[in-house]
Amino acid sequence: MSHAFDVGACSEQGRRDYQQDAVGRQPITSGLIAAVADGVGSYEGSDLAAQVAVRTMLQHHFWAPGVVADDSLRPGVEGAVADAHLQARQALDALGKPGATTLALLLVVGERAVVAHVGDSRVYRLRAGKLEQLTEDHRHPFSRHTITRSLGSERATADDTAPDVVETDVRPGDVWLLSTDGVHDSLTPEQLAAVLADGADAQVAAQALVESALAAGSRDNCTALVVRVPGDAPEALRGAA
Repeated sequence: MSHAFDVGACSEQGRRDYQQDAVGRQPITSGLIAAVADGVGSYEGSDLAAQVAVRTMLQHHFWAPGVVADDSLRPGVEGAVADAHLQARQALDALGKPGATTLALLLVVGERAVVAHVGDSRVYRLRAGKLEQLTEDHRHPFSRHTITRSLGSERATADDTAPDVVETDVRPGDVWLLSTDGVHDSLTPEQLAAVLADGADAQVAAQALVESALAAGSRDNCTALVVRVPGDAPEALRGAA
């Protein structure tokens, strides 16, 4: 299946003194790769770590050029995330600064999708009117502001940088959201779903989510990336899980 995706992204510094979020997307053969990253804490190099992580994902040799083989999607994504950690680490070492970043990504190839994340940036899917969070935050159970996995840290072990990976399908009418915590911690799932379901094009939806988060009092950088798959959900699925 070939999709003519409608994709939009918005990223605002908000009330922070600096911008540590990064966002990007890139069409690939038979699909799309999209990613968001959120530099961790107040580390001096976390903005660089986020930028390098997103750039590494978009430019990775695994999906460009050519068609990605179905049986290699998961290991390919895991390898790309490992490379993002190494690239961020090398960039930070060259700069002589500490830093770390979250990463959330969506890879679509034909009718298949792979979602992966490290940290507390998220991926959601709206399907037939139902919003589903496809990622589970890597946060300390007793401190929601402390993440337990990230990329780029000099102290990170392999377990600290390992992504959770979910393989799923892609259907006409799906709407995907990648967001940093400045957005999804400030808006309820119902508010997220309402924006995604209103039919506006992806860029308008992404901007509306960021503006709503800031209006709701978010004190963090706010980033949203929205992907709309063309077509309508089959009548039998509308309103169904």
